Amino acid sequence: MLSLIPEPKQIRMTEKEPWRAGGEVRLRLVMEVDDPRLVLHCRRAFPGREVTSAAPEAGEGYSLLIEGFAESKETESIGSTESTESTESTESTGSTGITSAHTEPGASGQDAAWAAPGEAGWNNVRTSAPDLNEADLSALKGRTEGYWLEVSASGVIIRALDAPGLYYGLQTLLQLQSLHGDSDIPAVSITDWPDTELRVMNFDLRQTFSKPERLTLYLADFSRYKTNAVLIEYEDKFPFSTYREFAHPQHALSREQLEALQAAAHEHYIEIIPLQQSFGHLEYVLRHDAWKHLRETEESTGEICPSHPQTYELITGLLAEMMDAHPGSRYIHLGCDEVYSLCECEVCSKEFDGVRERAFISFLNRLIEFTASRGRQPIFWHDMLDKYPPAELAKLDPRSAAMIWIYNGRNIKHEVTSLTHKFRALGIEVMGAPAVRSFDWAEHQNYPVIDNRTDNLLQWAETAEQLDIRCMVATNWTGPFSLGVPYGVFETTWYPMLLHADLAWNRRADADTFIDRFLELFHGISPETGHAQLGNYLLEDYYDIIWKLLDNVQRNKDYAELIAIMHDFEVATDRSRAIHKYAYRWELYPGDSAEWRSLLNNYTRNHNGREDVRPRMLEALMQYQPPDMAEHFVTSRFYLHDYLERTLYQELGLVHSEG
Repeated sequence: MLSLIPEPKQIRMTEKEPWRAGGEVRLRLVMEVDDPRLVLHCRRAFPGREVTSAAPEAGEGYSLLIEGFAESKETESIGSTESTESTESTESTGSTGITSAHTEPGASGQDAAWAAPGEAGWNNVRTSAPDLNEADLSALKGRTEGYWLEVSASGVIIRALDAPGLYYGLQTLLQLQSLHGDSDIPAVSITDWPDTELRVMNFDLRQTFSKPERLTLYLADFSRYKTNAVLIEYEDKFPFSTYREFAHPQHALSREQLEALQAAAHEHYIEIIPLQQSFGHLEYVLRHDAWKHLRETEESTGEICPSHPQTYELITGLLAEMMDAHPGSRYIHLGCDEVYSLCECEVCSKEFDGVRERAFISFLNRLIEFTASRGRQPIFWHDMLDKYPPAELAKLDPRSAAMIWIYNGRNIKHEVTSLTHKFRALGIEVMGAPAVRSFDWAEHQNYPVIDNRTDNLLQWAETAEQLDIRCMVATNWTGPFSLGVPYGVFETTWYPMLLHADLAWNRRADADTFIDRFLELFHGISPETGHAQLGNYLLEDYYDIIWKLLDNVQRNKDYAELIAIMHDFEVATDRSRAIHKYAYRWELYPGDSAEWRSLLNNYTRNHNGREDVRPRMLEALMQYQPPDMAEHFVTSRFYLHDYLERTLYQELGLVHSEG
C-alpha cells in the first residue's frame, strides 16, 4: 500500500528498478504556456538543483523530467512503461518539509542540452525534450488538472494537459518521497484526475482562528492534498475601509496580510471564495448602536430588515468591498442561512403580505442581481428555501448557486437528491457542503465529533458522484455564530479535512485504509507500528488512538500533542461535571464520612487534573493563535469549573479541604 492522499485513480507497480531519489538530479520543465509558479515549485521540491525550461510543440501540454546520474549501468529511458498488474493507491498527508531554493534557471529551448557536454556521469542522460506520447495522456483527455506520473530507475516523468495537473503530479511525487526519504522510491506508474471540479476547504474567522501567517501556510498545505479553493468567512476580521467600525480592533487582517493570503492562494493554484453574510448572522454589524435600527426586531440580533431603506445600501456596500478585494474570484457567497426573523416588523409584514418566503426571495433576488451584474456568480446557503412552495421558489433568480449543507442523518442522498432536482429544474446550480466540524449537539467540543463527520463525508461523496456535483466544500465551523462558544481549534481538524480531500478528488477512495494512510503520511506511523501497538482500529477511531501513539509520531507532532492535551482536559472535566451533579448526596447524607471522602477524593483528583492541563493548553494554543485569542479559548473551557470553585465547591468546603 502506498500512503497517498488523495488516493490516485489508476496505479501500477512496475517491474522496473526503483529510483534512488537521494542522488544528483536535474529537472527539465516543458510548459505549453509559461507559468513561473511551476519553476518555483520545482526549485522548492529539489533545492539547489538546476531547473531548465522549454516550450513544447502546440498542444503537447506540460511535462517535468527528473533524471539522475547513472554510475554503473546505462540509464533507462524514463518514458518506458513495462508494468504488472494494477494495485490500489493510497493517500497523502501533511507537511512535506519543502524549503525554498534560489538557483537560477538553466538554459531553455526545445533543443537545449539536458546535461552539460562532458560532465562526468551525465553522458547517458536524455538530451532532448520528451516525446509526449498520446497514449500516456489519453485517459486525461477532457479532464482538467489530471496528470500521468512514472517512476523508474532513471528518474521520474510527469505529464499533464495543464499547469495545475503538473503541479498535482509533483505533489504526488513529493508524497512518495516523504514516505521513502532518500531510500529507493518504488517503480510505479500513476494516472490520476479529480472527480470534483472545485475541491474546497473552509476558513471560518468568526470565533477563534489561527494567526494570519499560519492561514497563509495552510493554503500551501491544502494544495498538497490537491485542494483548489478555499471558502473564507471573514466577518469582522476583514479590513473594511468604508465601514471601518465593523473591522475587529485587534484581529482584523491588515491589507498586507490579506494580500499575502491572496498571493499564497494564487501561487498554489487555489481560488479564494469570499463569504459576506447578507441577511442573517450579522451580529457583528447589528450589535453596534449606530446600526441596531436595521434589525428586523429588537430581539433579532443577527437578522437585518430587508424593507428598511438603509439595508440594501449597507449590504451591497459590504459586498462591493469584498468583491473588490478579491478580483480573482469568480464567486461571492452571500450567506443567507438561518434567517430566523422574517416579516416580524410592521413594514415587512405589510410589504410582503406577511409571507416569509416572499420577503426572503425578494431580498435575495436583489442581492443576486447586484452581484451577477458585476460579473460574479452569487452563492447562497440552501436551508431557507428547503420547504418553500413551488410558486414562491419559481421567482428565484437563476443566476446563482444553491450550496446545500446537510451535516447529519442517515438519508443524505435522499435529501440532497430531492433538493438538487428542485434547484436544477429552476436552472440554479447546486454545490455541496458536508462538514469536517459542526455543532453536532456538542457546542463545547474540543475536536470534531468524528463518528458524525466521517459518516457525513462518506455519504456526501457517494451522493456527489451520483448527482455529478462539481463543487464540494468541507465546512469547518469555529462556533455556532459570532456570539457563541467556540467549538474547537482549527489545528485539530486535519484528519477529517484530509478525508474530504481524499473523497473530493476520488469519490471512490478506499475509506477503510484512510486511517492507516493518514497515520503514515501525516504522522510517520506505519500501519505495522500502529496495529502492533493497538491492534485493530477503524476510520472513526483517530481521536481515540493518536494520543496513545504519541511516542511514535514522526511528523506533525505538535498537532498530535494538541489533541492529547484536549483529551486530558476532557478526562478531567467530564469527571468534574460529575462532582457537581452528585453534590446533592451530601445534602441527603450530611455528616456521613464515606459520602464526604468519596466527594473529596473525586474533587481533589479532578481539580488537580484540570490545573495540570490549563497551562499546557494555553502554551500549545499560543503556537497557533494570537495570545488573547488563545486565552479566550482557555477561558471558554475552564469558566464553568472556575465558577464552581468560587461558589458550590467553596460552599461545600471542598476548596478549603483540598490540602
